[in-house]
Amino acid sequence: MSGKYRIDWLAEKIKALHSFKGSLLSYVNPPEVKSNALRLDKNENFFANAGFLRNIFSKVLSNTDLRLYDPEAIVNLKESLGEYIGVPCECIGVSNGSEYLIDFIIKSFMGKNDEAVCIVPSFFVYDRRILLNGGKLIKIPLKDDLSLDVGKVLDNCSDKTKLIFVCSPNNPTGNQFGWNEIEALAEKCPAVVVVDEAYVEFGDGSICSKAVKKENLIVIRTFSKAFGLAGLRFGFFAAHEDLASALFEVIPYTVSTVTARFVIELLGNFAVVQNWIDEVKKEREKLIGELRAIDGIEVFDSKTNFVTFKPKMNANRVYRRLLDKGIVIKNLGNLPVVGHCLRVTVGLPYMNARFLNALKDILA
Repeated sequence: MSGKYRIDWLAEKIKALHSFKGSLLSYVNPPEVKSNALRLDKNENFFANAGFLRNIFSKVLSNTDLRLYDPEAIVNLKESLGEYIGVPCECIGVSNGSEYLIDFIIKSFMGKNDEAVCIVPSFFVYDRRILLNGGKLIKIPLKDDLSLDVGKVLDNCSDKTKLIFVCSPNNPTGNQFGWNEIEALAEKCPAVVVVDEAYVEFGDGSICSKAVKKENLIVIRTFSKAFGLAGLRFGFFAAHEDLASALFEVIPYTVSTVTARFVIELLGNFAVVQNWIDEVKKEREKLIGELRAIDGIEVFDSKTNFVTFKPKMNANRVYRRLLDKGIVIKNLGNLPVVGHCLRVTVGLPYMNARFLNALKDILA
C-alpha cells in the first residue's frame, strides 16, 4: 500500500472524512489573524472566572486517584445533573461534549438510506455529521419571522425520517422556540426529535422537565457556554427513561472521573455560575442597544451569549476591516432566510467597547 491507497473503499472513506473539516479547525488562527487579536467569534463565556474554575479543578484533581475506575462518580454526576435540571437521574446520560452526542445519536438511529430533517439556518454540525454517516438531510427554512415552520417540517417527514434536529436557542439566529412547537413535532412525527439547548441558560428556560415525558424527545446540553468550560468538553442529554437508559448503556465511560467530580463541585457552586449568566445577559442587552443605535445595521434579538447582525455594507468587507483592526468575529456567510450576517460573542464591557468603536469607524 506504499505510495498510494490500493483499497478503493478506504481511499473514498478517507476522502469523505477529510471533507468534513470539523468546527475546531475553523477557529485555528488563520494567517491574517493577528496573534494578539480580540477573539469574539467562538461564543466563549468571558464572564466565567478562570481562577475560580482552576481552584475547583485543582481541588478535585488532588483528591482523585487516576489509576482507578470510579463508576460511582458517574452515578453521583447524574444525580447532581438531575437536581440541576429538575428531572430523574435515570433520564440523563453524559458525554465528552455535546458535539459527540450529536454524532452518537446520528449513528444510533440512522442507517445509510434513512433521512433526517433540520431547520436552516442552524448549527452546521448536524448537516455534516448526517451526510458523513451516509444519511439524507432535508433542510426546512425558518419562517421570515424566524419562527419554526412546524407544518413544513411535518410535511417533509416520512417513514424514512429518523431524526429531527432543532437548535433552541438557535445558532446563529439567537431566537428560542416554544414548547408547543417542539411538542407538536414529537407528537405528530414518529422520528426522534433532538433539541440542542447549548445556549439555554441565557434564554427563557429549558424544556427538559417536559421532554423526558415524551418517548421520542432528546434534549442535548453543554457546559461549554454558561459554565465557561469550553476547554473541558462536557455535555449531557435528558430523555425519557427508556430511551436514556438504552443510550447510556452504550456510552458508560465517556466522561473521566476528574470531569465528573469537577462538574459536581461546580454545580454545588451554581450561585456563582448564575452570576456569570446574569452578567452576560446584562451586557448582551447593552450590546444589542448599542448596535441598534448604529445606522446601517439590522440586529437580531438574542437569547444566547452572542448577537447576530446584518450590515447594509458588504458583510465580507466589514469582517475584513475588523480583522485589520485586530478584532475577530464570525463571518456567517450568506444564510438562508436572513442573508449575509455576522455574529459577535458578548464579551466583557471593554471588549464590546473596542468592537463597537471599530465597527462605528468602519461604517462611518
